Amino acid sequence: MRNTPVALALASALAALLASPISASPALAHQVNVTVTNGGCALQTTAVSRRNTTILFHVINNGSVPHGFTIWGVRSGFIKPHQESQFMVNFRKPGRYTYTCSTQNGAFRKGTFTIRSS
Repeated sequence: MRNTPVALALASALAALLASPISASPALAHQVNVTVTNGGCALQTTAVSRRNTTILFHVINNGSVPHGFTIWGVRSGFIKPHQESQFMVNFRKPGRYTYTCSTQNGAFRKGTFTIRSS
């Protein structure tokens, strides 16, 4: 069999890969769903513990006009009706952070998202 050396090399490489230690993956972000409608926006939760400082904001536009979501200077951009967008924010320390939901005509609503110290 001519392919025996190739098969042995592949088997050896696979065995070495499987025997290698796997590094721990980084902590996953905490997801917060944000639903925007023509009447405003609602966050699934408005506070998380300090260990969840990387937050994935998943913005769902259930309205009939484009909406945007902004927190700590990070913007979703305007999301078309019945579309979704998401972005991550890494909060560096506990605190209260103002968010806004807006429309292209300038209307907006504000709220507060909190990273607790414990």
